[in-house]
Amino acid sequence: MNLSDLPDSVSRRWVSVATMRIHAAGALLDGHLTTPAAAPALVLFTQSSPRDDAVAGVLHDRGMATLLIEPLTPPERADEGRRFDVDLLADRVIGVLRKLRAQPVTARLPIGLFGAGVNAAAALVAAAARPGDVQAVVTRGGRADLAGGALAQLQAPTLLIVGERDPRLRTLNEEARRVMRSRADLCVIPDGDRFFSDPEALRQVAIQAGDWFAEHLAAPVPERAPEVDSALPLERPGLLDFFPPPSSADERCPDDA
Repeated sequence: MNLSDLPDSVSRRWVSVATMRIHAAGALLDGHLTTPAAAPALVLFTQSSPRDDAVAGVLHDRGMATLLIEPLTPPERADEGRRFDVDLLADRVIGVLRKLRAQPVTARLPIGLFGAGVNAAAALVAAAARPGDVQAVVTRGGRADLAGGALAQLQAPTLLIVGERDPRLRTLNEEARRVMRSRADLCVIPDGDRFFSDPEALRQVAIQAGDWFAEHLAAPVPERAPEVDSALPLERPGLLDFFPPPSSADERCPDDA
């Protein structure tokens, strides 16, 4: 991904769009990081797809940074057992969270998780395992039921988004929501199917996700000792290089005034 792929209204304001590789839970994961000049929060997507790109674009318009990862390596994606291994997927997400919290620039940045399908369960498990690291969760057509006992341990406010045209998934999410002890809202998107293939339904997903993250990622994370995790190096320079200070007024485009 590069700046030329973004709409002009977004790319003018965006300082960095970078592809990186991150060591997490014994694997080297592909990631796409997009950061504004002074992001108030970061949303970690537990999968990467064109639909996730669309949601991320709406978050960019609201000033949030995003990191989209592929939680499995290319060979693993061909293994159905791996694709449905929630524990493995959650371990990978946790590894990325540890890396983010080990970087000074993201140590106190509010972080939200956005997951879809089975990866939504991984996001919920990771959030339950790292309550101090995750401030909010949103799932899109997610298998929240696969998070099992982690649902009752979840502390982060969670928005479960399902499509109106997928009653079975709605039932599974309603049941999962009843188990959660923290705030959990269910949002049913009109005319949405499991994959939100209708552009308007997907747009509504993005709007709801943006509203949720804007509400729950507003406050900095309490200060604590940085987590040193030398076992999970980035193959690129540190994340600090992708979070430069705000541009001066002289550097802004006329349309940004």
